[in-house]
Amino acid sequence: MGPKRKASNPPKDAKVAKKGIQMRQEESTFQKQDYNISEKNIKGKNKIYDREDNNHCQPVKIENLSPELLDENHNTNKAECQNLELNRLLQTKLKHSLMGSISCKTFLFPSVQDQDSTVNNSQKYFGFDLVKDNTERTIWTHKASVWTDLFSSVQELAKTSQAETISEMFNGIFTCAVRADPKGSNEIQTFRSNKGQNIQHWIMLVPMPADIDYSEYIHLFIGSFQHLCKKQFIRSAYKSGVQGFTSHHGLLSQVSEDGSYWHAIDNAFQKDVIFKYNTCLKEVLLDSVIKDVVSLMFGVKKDPNTWTDSVKTFAFGN
Repeated sequence: MGPKRKASNPPKDAKVAKKGIQMRQEESTFQKQDYNISEKNIKGKNKIYDREDNNHCQPVKIENLSPELLDENHNTNKAECQNLELNRLLQTKLKHSLMGSISCKTFLFPSVQDQDSTVNNSQKYFGFDLVKDNTERTIWTHKASVWTDLFSSVQELAKTSQAETISEMFNGIFTCAVRADPKGSNEIQTFRSNKGQNIQHWIMLVPMPADIDYSEYIHLFIGSFQHLCKKQFIRSAYKSGVQGFTSHHGLLSQVSEDGSYWHAIDNAFQKDVIFKYNTCLKEVLLDSVIKDVVSLMFGVKKDPNTWTDSVKTFAFGN
C-alpha cells in the first residue's frame, strides 16, 4: 500500500470564487423579485475571471479656459442664435411680400323684396373674391373655378364616406366672370400680369338664405372658409387643381401645402371685409350669368321677357 497522502486544503482563491458566485446569484434573485425580471433573463453561467492588479486608465487632459474665452464663446453662440431668428423672420416676411397684402372682397346686390313685396325668393347671392389691398385686383393665385370644383368633389365623395364632410355653406357655389364695364357691353374684365399676359377676372357666386343679413352671413362663411383652408387634404387638392391650369414653378410653389398663398389668405380672413354695393346684377355679372341667377333665385324662366318689372330692375337696373 502506498503512503497515505494528506488531503490538501483547497486554495483560498476557490473559497473567494465560491462566495463570489453565491453573491451574484443572490443579487440576481433580488432583482427578479423586485423588478419582475423573467427567469430567462437571469439564467446563465457565472464566470470568474482573474484580474490583474495593474489596471490601466486612459489619461485625462484637463484644460482651464480663461473667463475671456468663455465670454467670447457665449457671445458667439448668442450672435448665431440671433442670426437664425432674423433669417426666419425675413423668410416669413418674404413669403407675405411675394403675395402682397390681400383682403376678402364681396359684391352685394339689392333686395328685390324692398321694391316689390309680392316677389318671393328663398335665396340670394353675393360675389366673393380675394384682392390686393392697394389695387383691389384679384390675386393671380386665386382660381375661383378650382375652388368650386373642389367643393363639389369633396361633397360628392363625402356622400360615400370617402372624404371628410364640409359645411353646407359651400353647396351651390359657382364661378362667373366679372363684367368689364358696369352696365356696359357684355365683355369680361381682364388685367395684365407681370409678364404682360391678359388674365380674366373671375369670382365665386355664393348662395345664402334670403332672410339673413349679408354682413352676418358673410362673416360666418369666411370663418368656415378659413377653417377649411387649414386642412392639408384641401391644400393638396387645390394645388392639384391649379396644376391643370399651369406648370409655372413659382405659382405652384405658392399654392403648395406650406406656400405663401395659404399664409396670405389666412391673414386676409382675419382682416375687415371689403363690401362693394351694387345697384343691379349687370354692374358685375355678364348677361348669361344674370339669367341663371334670376332663374335660381325666383324660380322663373331664363327669358327676361317673362320677368316682372321689379325683377328686370334687379337684374339690369333702371
